[in-house]
Amino acid sequence: MRAAVLKGGTISIETLPDPTPLTGQILIKPFQTGICGSDLSLHKQMAALEESLPEGERAAATPAIVPGHEFCGEVVDIPSGTETDLKVGDLITALPFTEHENEPHCIGLSPIFSGGIATLTCVDAVRSFKLPDGVPSELGALTEPFSVGLHAANLANRSAAPNIVIGCGPVGLAVIMALRLAGRGPIIAADFSPERAAIAEALGADHIVNPAATSPYTAWQDFDFTPAPMSPLLPRDGNGRPGGLNIFECTGVQGVLGDIIQNAPAHSHVIIVGVCPHEETFTPVEGITRELSLDFSFAYRPDEFGAALDLIARHPEDMARFITSRRPLAETAAAFDTLATGKSEIKILIEPNA
Repeated sequence: MRAAVLKGGTISIETLPDPTPLTGQILIKPFQTGICGSDLSLHKQMAALEESLPEGERAAATPAIVPGHEFCGEVVDIPSGTETDLKVGDLITALPFTEHENEPHCIGLSPIFSGGIATLTCVDAVRSFKLPDGVPSELGALTEPFSVGLHAANLANRSAAPNIVIGCGPVGLAVIMALRLAGRGPIIAADFSPERAAIAEALGADHIVNPAATSPYTAWQDFDFTPAPMSPLLPRDGNGRPGGLNIFECTGVQGVLGDIIQNAPAHSHVIIVGVCPHEETFTPVEGITRELSLDFSFAYRPDEFGAALDLIARHPEDMARFITSRRPLAETAAAFDTLATGKSEIKILIEPNA
């Protein structure tokens, strides 16, 4: 097969042995594979690891990874003994998670299980979903990132207060769309990029904030909402959790979480969705005195993955807004660079078999 190979700070296109599906797996031919912020983070970390090693040790110490965990493709082989209703020729997407030696692995982020920026890849049959009739493969490839936003929105279940979404990349936009489809508003979206802000508004954000000009943590003042006071000032007979803002950190940028904790109104519920591989610094007493709640949102549940695919089938025009570029396999390295540095791109799809 042909595949993009991430090793250290480089991405090359190489010819590798075709993967062989084990019993319980299926072999698919990806038609579209999205580049995720997790892929960019992995690329950055692997480059830093390579640079930290003596030159003579780099080749042996840096793993080779075929990236891509957001994909959709055609079933080309089902090994004997695999129990599934899927058939060769079906168009499917899949949860990119599997197990190996009792450990979870993410396909496309693991040196053991190659991902979907390749002409072939393997997935678990039990975690695969046939696309509904009429859903094109490019939208099927958005099921994984949309599921991330749906799961995060589902975690914010403590208050009907306004929602603030910090960062309007694919994850932030997925949160906005999930909230809007659930009828949960108002939704305040914050991003420096006017292009991303425009898509956030088109997907259902009620109010757009440019953080360079306005603090997103005061934007709730434009709506009919009053945050609950600090706990010692609440009514004596108050029970349950007082209403506070739902704040979604969707950037993964260093310092944003600390900024949220410093500025969030009392009793806000903070959901951390963006991938943060670095250390964060904040003063706990700032969260203690305002009794903030922090939830860390990871991936999704299998039923949420299925629900996300169903929503995509019902709202294809909205989901199509996520896609800003399509690139052939040969341009994978350039696509990574563009997504890492550009502010107008949302989701770049690689077409491995184009």
